[in-house]
Amino acid sequence: MNISELSDKEKELLSRVDQLRGTIEEKSDQVVYFGITKDYRVVHQEYSLLARSNYEALKRGLFLIWYAKSEPTWLTGIGELDRRAEERIIKILDRRLKRDITDYELEWMLDYYSSWDFVFDEFRNFKNFHQRITGDSKTDYPEKIDKEEMERRGLMGIYWNSLKMFNKATSS
Repeated sequence: MNISELSDKEKELLSRVDQLRGTIEEKSDQVVYFGITKDYRVVHQEYSLLARSNYEALKRGLFLIWYAKSEPTWLTGIGELDRRAEERIIKILDRRLKRDITDYELEWMLDYYSSWDFVFDEFRNFKNFHQRITGDSKTDYPEKIDKEEMERRGLMGIYWNSLKMFNKATSS
């Protein structure tokens, strides 16, 4: 799948999650029963395969790792991701950090993720990544984001558009 197809697939999966009804326990069962967690796992694996040559895929794959570990499955539809795919993304990011090949957006995203203690603890063996996530480096968040552009960026874009910190000073 290409990046655009993956974005469409994520939106379709989010729609399926939004349609679930019942208690938390029932929704937790439904995301597995209806194959939503399996489909997210495939989407994430695809991002991990594209991540070496596609910077956007790297960002989205990293976001899905963080989101899967910081939010409940019944709410996101994301269950346990493929460990090899997670490590592939973190390894690529670790190498980029070592060579200082990042951009402003990735830097503030990393700072945002770092405020969730212990989410990335299992990746301590990736020295540059671990130092970046646990370090004191803080990049200012942008004053505004392009909401229309974010809409085309899968679940990651939908998430960033939902934050109140960007709702006050965003462009349309």
